[in-house]
Parts: sequence; C-alpha cells; structure tokens
Amino acid sequence: MNIAQLYDTYLPQAEALIDSLGVREELVQNDTLCLQVPSNERYDQVKAELTAVGTLISESEINGRLIAVFELHTPLSGPGWSVSFVELPQPKSGAAKEGVRHLQFVTRTSSDSFRAKFPHLTFDERGNARNRLLEVVRDGVAVRFHDKSMGAVVALEQAE
Repeated sequence: MNIAQLYDTYLPQAEALIDSLGVREELVQNDTLCLQVPSNERYDQVKAELTAVGTLISESEINGRLIAVFELHTPLSGPGWSVSFVELPQPKSGAAKEGVRHLQFVTRTSSDSFRAKFPHLTFDERGNARNRLLEVVRDGVAVRFHDKSMGAVVALEQAE
C-alpha cells in the first residue's frame, strides 16, 4: 500500500470538503491519515508494511476491534499540510474497500467551541472521552476534527 500516493490523491478531495464547510481558518494541523482494509488478514499485512515507514506507537482495542497507530519516520506532505500519524483499524464486519477512510484535523479550539462556531453544520460525533471527533462525510470523502493531536491522544491512553 503506497500511503504517500493515497494521501496525495485524497488530500485535494478533503481540502475541497473543508473549503465547502468554511472551516479552514479553524484548523491548525492535519495530523492523521486513517486507512481502511477489507479483512483481518489484510490488516496484519498493512500493519507489517507500515513498520517500514513508521513506528507502531499504539495498538489497542476500541469498540471490539484493534486500532494500530503509527508515527511516521518522515511526515507525508501535501499543499499546506503534512501528516505525521497513520491510523489503521481492523475492519468492521462486512468488507470495506481498501484505501483512505478519512483525514483528521486538529482544531484551534475545543470540540465544543468548534461545533458552536458552525451551528449550521451537522457533525457525526465519534471517538471517546479522550479523543472526541466531529466527522463530516460528503460524496465519499470524510474529514474528522478533534482538539488534540494523535500523539497527545496516544500519550493520554498510555498514561491510564
């Protein structure tokens, strides 16, 4: 799986969505590229492939499935953004296509303040108390917003 190529292809689509939402000025960082795979066997293969480009910093069970987080040795760069973390969840039941699931962006303010600033937008709330995520999906493109970087989230998890 060529994550640099996947990022290069998905980022312009995510940027178009961000622009249409009008939230760009409230974003400080694109910190996470989340991948999806169709099977547990492919999860294991992609996880092994990612060790060549990053360090596994977390693998924990969340909502009944493992989610691996890698910190990239060299961040992936795109126009105006760079991403340092790759998240790889085991697939949910039922086959998913392989590729990018979503990009995550860190907001300038808390999740509550971010949501309040954009009352006209409908967010799907995801995550947990440590990492509250606000998601928007349009035309097969998903972006998530959170107020802590993935590195900070993993540090909180490991401290508990």
